[in-house]
Amino acid sequence: MKNIFCVYYLGLLFLLPAVDEGAGSAFASGSPFSVMKDSLSVKPVVGVDDGLTDTLYQSLPEVMVSAFNTSRRLLDAPGAVSMIGLRLIERESPVTLLPLLNHTPGVFAHSGTLNTSRITIRGVGARVPYATGKIRAYFNQIPLTNGSGISIVEHIDPAVIERIELTKGPASSVYGAGLGGTINITARQPSLRTNGVSGNFEVGSFGLMRNGLTLDTGLQELDISLSYNRVRSDGFRDNNTYRRDVLTSVVQWKPSAATAITGLVAISDMKGGIPSSIDSVLFVTKPAAAAANWKKTEGYEDVALLLAGVSGTHWLNERLSVDMSLYTTIHQEHEMRPFDVLYEDRYSGGTRLKTNYFITHGQVAWHLMAGGELFLETFNYKNYENIGGVGVQGALISNNRDHIRHLNVFAQSDIELSILNVSLGLNLNTSNTDYQDLFQADQIDRSANYNPGLILSPRLGANIRFLPGQAVFFSASHGFSPVSLSETLTPDGFVNLDILPETSWSFEAGLRGNLYNNRLYYDLSVFEMHVNNLLVAERVGPDAWVGRNAGASRHQGVEAEMHIYLVRDKGIRINTAPWWHLAEVSVYPVLTYSNFVFTDFMDYGIDFSGNQIPGVPSLVASSTAFIQINAGLYMNAQYRFVGDMAMNDLNNRYTDAYQLFNLTVGYKASLKQWRLDAYVGFNNLFDEHYASMILVNAPSFGGASPRYYYPGMPRNIRSGLRVSYSF
Repeated sequence: MKNIFCVYYLGLLFLLPAVDEGAGSAFASGSPFSVMKDSLSVKPVVGVDDGLTDTLYQSLPEVMVSAFNTSRRLLDAPGAVSMIGLRLIERESPVTLLPLLNHTPGVFAHSGTLNTSRITIRGVGARVPYATGKIRAYFNQIPLTNGSGISIVEHIDPAVIERIELTKGPASSVYGAGLGGTINITARQPSLRTNGVSGNFEVGSFGLMRNGLTLDTGLQELDISLSYNRVRSDGFRDNNTYRRDVLTSVVQWKPSAATAITGLVAISDMKGGIPSSIDSVLFVTKPAAAAANWKKTEGYEDVALLLAGVSGTHWLNERLSVDMSLYTTIHQEHEMRPFDVLYEDRYSGGTRLKTNYFITHGQVAWHLMAGGELFLETFNYKNYENIGGVGVQGALISNNRDHIRHLNVFAQSDIELSILNVSLGLNLNTSNTDYQDLFQADQIDRSANYNPGLILSPRLGANIRFLPGQAVFFSASHGFSPVSLSETLTPDGFVNLDILPETSWSFEAGLRGNLYNNRLYYDLSVFEMHVNNLLVAERVGPDAWVGRNAGASRHQGVEAEMHIYLVRDKGIRINTAPWWHLAEVSVYPVLTYSNFVFTDFMDYGIDFSGNQIPGVPSLVASSTAFIQINAGLYMNAQYRFVGDMAMNDLNNRYTDAYQLFNLTVGYKASLKQWRLDAYVGFNNLFDEHYASMILVNAPSFGGASPRYYYPGMPRNIRSGLRVSYSF
């Protein structure tokens, strides 16, 4: 381990350029790099209808994103990135953040229940059963992706989120060259919020009850936010109850003009019933039913999660800054399943360090950075008998431990010219899994060590501002997906050391810009990705999966989004205009068209080459319209179309296309320090019957029909009240 740390920090010193104190300021006027230092003292932007930070109320090209290692304007980003801002989060106010992600082109989020989901980006991760895999996720720089490559975002309450950045494709080396992309979640920053207290209460169909309380306060250089949020639901299906309690605290400390430190602690306690998937007959005749075996055992998962981390930025001078973070996570899970009782304990921690060096000469700005991330995890998991499948724990049947290590070292160079910025990056990854078989009743020790070797991932991106407010971008990048130990196991439970990580090359180009005096922002991109060493997870038992490299796939697509402000009153006449005066009329259309196919895929003598990759629709279109009048009345309407999708590799089963319509109406008012927001929401207004998630390649055991379907919720209503007081 000492050798790892030595290589890590010596590599940074070697890559870090020498500091030239005699040179001029690194922050030339108009350079996008100048915002990095200014961000330590950024001021809130106040919207006309609330006192909160509202990034979407700015001209969207002026919104800052941190994708590709550099804080820069969204317009200048050299690659495909989408941002979900605070205004959209507050208008949606979902129970989990999954519905928010479905507003992003190229992203498709399945939601079987509140505690069962799968997120895909550009088709990557579509064939992972029951979970989100092959993409990276972070919350205030704390990994939400565990050592097995599974990202769990459902425990983060949307009420504490300020923004979500989605980098699509293998493009963000500071977080590792993820195969599908990166979800970067930022908690609400207390330094950008008015001191005060706010609360919310909501009730809805199927026993839904939500409440929360948030305190924001600041003392000179120290700002603190403390938030508690609770969710309860009976669910519309059998064995579908859900409970989640989340306590989140964010602390920001600015001890000097050159230093900013942020700390986060999030504690989540969740217990959710598991109705599981059902077959086609029940899906049509009785969608509220649970799978018989899961109902019999009263299956559930009970999860306790702790996230804690601290990150800081320090400017040594106008040229040189250092970003560093330390984090730890504790994830404990108990799951009652028809075939066994599972216990999982994960203890992980790590550090990330990045150095930044800036040079300017005339109209040329040069940003050099180097850094690394070290992730360590101990994963204990064991299984017990479920006697008779009725939820009675029996004898121990397996006991295992993994020691997992991932190390990323990266370097990047960004050059900014008058109308052009070019980004060149390189990521080096090494990982190791030490598997220990602690249960050897059969006198066979299956312990092993898996190390796929070094993986080198380069990236080249460019952005050209060919007209004022208009830009074109290009990128080419390499990515990979670490192999989890479960994907390497043979049917006899031994580690297959010949399994290789999935790797990809991705190419993309796009246009983005704003028109009509910032009333219309558009973003259009096209991409092609080639994935090699495709991992196939074959189910050989109720909870037994075997992985093997079986071929390659090609992912092609077009992604488009627009933000259109037909009316946008910035508050100049808000106090004098008549009550019926339109304060805002905005539309947010999104379109994704994709063609994801196997290009070389043989599985047990069957050639699937040319077939569509299951679990992702070829066409997804949505639009959100928001209207607000001066009196405080507002309406938020959402339409979403999802095309059919293949459910298995053979492509002989497809889902039906469906359309959803959601509507929220409400009233906002303010009096001195008080603000109020009362609303009523109607989800699935026309009671569409659809599958909100499918189990790809659902197996069939004992002659039973395969259980492909997780039914979506029927029409449901919710109403709520949000109140805040500023002091």
